[in-house]
Amino acid sequence: MTSRRPARPARSRRGVAALAAGAGLVVLLAGGCAALPTSGAPQSAPPRPAFGAGSDGCCGLIVRGPQPGWGPQTVVYGFLLASAKPAHNFALAREYLTPGTTRNSWRPSSVVTILAQTPTVSKESHRLSPPGGAVVVVTGQEVATLKGAQYTPVASGEQLAFTLTSVNGQTLIHELPNNGLLLTENLFHLVYTPRDLYYYDLRNNSLVPSPVFVPVDADIPKTLVGYLLHNPPGDLRNALSTGFPPSAQLGPVQEAPGKTAIVSIHLPRATLPSTYRAMARQLVATLTSPGYGPPLFDAVKLKINGKMWSPPGGGPVLTLATSALNLPHPSGSGPVYYVGADGKVRMLTRLAARGQPVCGEAGSGQLALQQLAVSPLRKYLAGIAGPANTVYVGSLEPACPPGARSSAGVLHARLTGTDFRSLSWDSDGNLWVVGRLHHTAGVWVLPGGRGQPIEVDPSGLGHVTSLRVAPDGTRVAMIVGTGAKAHLELGYIMRNGLGFSITHLVPLGPSLSAVTALTWYDEDHLVAAAQQGTPGPQLWEVPVNGDGATSLQWTQRGLVTSIAAAGPQNPLYLTVNGQLEKSVGLDELWTAITAGNAVEYPG
Repeated sequence: MTSRRPARPARSRRGVAALAAGAGLVVLLAGGCAALPTSGAPQSAPPRPAFGAGSDGCCGLIVRGPQPGWGPQTVVYGFLLASAKPAHNFALAREYLTPGTTRNSWRPSSVVTILAQTPTVSKESHRLSPPGGAVVVVTGQEVATLKGAQYTPVASGEQLAFTLTSVNGQTLIHELPNNGLLLTENLFHLVYTPRDLYYYDLRNNSLVPSPVFVPVDADIPKTLVGYLLHNPPGDLRNALSTGFPPSAQLGPVQEAPGKTAIVSIHLPRATLPSTYRAMARQLVATLTSPGYGPPLFDAVKLKINGKMWSPPGGGPVLTLATSALNLPHPSGSGPVYYVGADGKVRMLTRLAARGQPVCGEAGSGQLALQQLAVSPLRKYLAGIAGPANTVYVGSLEPACPPGARSSAGVLHARLTGTDFRSLSWDSDGNLWVVGRLHHTAGVWVLPGGRGQPIEVDPSGLGHVTSLRVAPDGTRVAMIVGTGAKAHLELGYIMRNGLGFSITHLVPLGPSLSAVTALTWYDEDHLVAAAQQGTPGPQLWEVPVNGDGATSLQWTQRGLVTSIAAAGPQNPLYLTVNGQLEKSVGLDELWTAITAGNAVEYPG
C-alpha cells in the first residue's frame, strides 16, 4: 500500500480559549499544555495535536462543574465546554442540567451540531422563563451535523434557546434546545476523530472507503468493527454493502503483540467460507489502512466462534500485503500527460522531463485538444477538440522513436455536442463526459469509451462543470456551478442495469468557492484550485469526509485549469496561464517546467 505522509498539524485551540475566556472559566489543557486565566484578555492556546489512532492524546480539557453564584450565561458557557468531556456518558456536562428528567433524558450522541466558531451567548429578557430563571440564546454559524457517525456539512445560522432555573440557589439548565451536542469545530475535534470504514461496491465487490467520525475516548477499533456489522446508513446502502451477515455478533476486539488486532465474531455454524473471507477483507482494510491518521494495527487475526481462522493456503495473520486484499489506489507509476504549446499530446518521463510527443494522431498536433483523459491502464486516450464540441477517443501508443512514423493511435470522434468541459475514465473503462448533448446539459457515460452515450440520472445533480472518478470507480468528485458559486461535491456511482446515477451527494471544502480545477490525491483527499474569501485562487488539500480544507504552498499566479496528482510517492502538476508547473509534494514549492495545458495522470 502507498504510504501516507504524517498527519498535518490540526486546528488551533483559539476557539476553545475564546469560549473559556468569554465565560471567565478555569480551563486547563492536561499534560502541561496550557492554562487559561479566569480574568484578563484572552490568551492564545497551543496547537491542537492530531487526535485519533496513534496519538498520545496528551491534551484534554479539564472543566469545572457549575459553581454557586454563576449567572445564566456563564452556566451555558460552562455547559458547552463540559460537552467536550464525554467521559462516563458526559457526566460532567450533566451536572449543568437539572436533576431528574432533564439530566436523565439527555442523549448527547444522538446528533451533534457543529458551529464554525465560538457562538454568541446572550440572555433574553423578553422570553418567558420559570420563576427565578432565565432564557439564554446561543447564536452561531452551523457548519455540519453528525448523526451516528455520518458527518454532513451544512451552512446555516443557528439560534438555540436554553431555559434555566434555580435549584437550591444554583442556576442550572432546565430545557435544552435539542437532545444532542452543540460544539464548536475546535471542541468537536477534541471529542471526535476521523477514520475510514471499508464497504463493498455493489457492482463488483471491490472495497471502497466510507469516512466516519468516532469519539476519541471510545474503544475505536471495536466501534469501527461494530459499524461494519451493518450496511451503511441512508442512501449510501444503494451503492455499498457489508460482507457481514445479519446474524454476525461481535465479541472482544483485542490487541496482540506485533500490533495485531484479534477480532472475535460469532456466526451460525452453517456460514459459508466465502463469508469469512469477505469479513476478513473488510476488517483488514478498516483496521490497518491509514485513513486520516496512522493505522490502528499492522495486522488482523479473525477468530470465529472461538477458533482462529486462516484463509486457504495462508496463515491466520492477515495484512494489506495479502494479495486478495489489494485496495485501489491512484495509478501514478507511469508518465504524466499534457498538451504542449504546439498542440501535441506529450508525456513526461525521467528521460524527457519537458515532454515527448506520444505516437499517433494525438502526438502530431493535428487536433487542438483542450482536455485530456488517459485510461487507468494507459490503453486509451480521450480528448475534447474544436470549440469544445467533439470528444475524440483513440488507442494510446508509446512515444515514437525519433524520425519514426506510425499509423496507429488514430483518434475517432465519439461524441458531438456543445460545451464539453471535462473527461474522466472509471475503473471499468467507461468514459465520463460533462457537456451538452442534444441541447441537454449534463453528465454522460460512453461505455468502453466508444458506446452510445448514456445520460447520468440528473436527479439531485446541479450544474456539473467538471468531475473526476476516483480510482475505486465508485466515488466521483465534482465541481458544481460556475463562477463564484462553483463548489465541490462528492457522490457515489450507482449502476442500475445499463443506467448510471449518482447518490449520497455531500458538499466538500465547505468554505471554498470559485473552484476551477480538481483531482484525486489519494483515497481520502482531493487537491483543488479555489478561493476562500480571498481575491485570488489558491491550492487546497480537501478531505472527502466533509472536514475543512488546508491551504497548500502556492502563490496566486492566475487561473488554474488542471491539476494532476497520484499519491504522496509521485509529483504534483498543474497548468496555470498556459504554463506547466511541478511540485514534489503537497507541502513543497512549485517550479515552472514548460508551456502546456490539460495535465493528467492515467486514471
